Amino acid sequence: MKKFDFSNVDDFDNHIRLSIPNFETLDNIFQSITKEYAQPESYILDLGCSTGRFLHDLTKIEDAHYVGFDIVDFANRRDGFTYENLDIEEALQNYIDKNVSVLICMFMLQFLGDAKRKRVLELMKKYLDKGGILLISEKVYLEDTRIQTLLHRLHIQEKRKNFEDKEILDKDNQLSISMFCKTQKELDLELSKIGDTSKVWQSYNFMGFFVKKLNV
Repeated sequence: MKKFDFSNVDDFDNHIRLSIPNFETLDNIFQSITKEYAQPESYILDLGCSTGRFLHDLTKIEDAHYVGFDIVDFANRRDGFTYENLDIEEALQNYIDKNVSVLICMFMLQFLGDAKRKRVLELMKKYLDKGGILLISEKVYLEDTRIQTLLHRLHIQEKRKNFEDKEILDKDNQLSISMFCKTQKELDLELSKIGDTSKVWQSYNFMGFFVKKLNV
């Protein structure tokens, strides 16, 4: 079975909006937080930027540097930021000595295996320890299996408004070999080890978090 190929999706930005309920609210929250914390003479890094929509749509502040990273060749790449064809781990390693005020990681970590995910989180902690903030969103498995099943069923009903049943099933099967979601408790534990965490958004079992330096 082949992995799901995001680069083959027509109008990827719209596809994401239709696939994740209330995605626009997450977008608005993350954009507002980014504008609040972005600093002049600093870098704002979007890890797994896809088309670059998030950085493209941001209101930019003077003398800040906006950089997006992805290894997937998305069509219709947006403008208004610097793009680098780099893996998330390589990107974090390359910018570790820069003044980074904001890291954005939207639905990216869930595609990393445990070993790489651990290394990436350790790198993110170094950025937070230096005063940067992290905006991260993930699809998670809820601890209560009955509620997880219920929300999954409701989510499928929502997707059927925009996609054919075969499209939904094929995508789920293809993602099953490339996406490694955590439970909510596992994700909470991971984030608590790298910074003080506030959940700022949830829709079904999709969640968004604001993470800053640990107060110790």
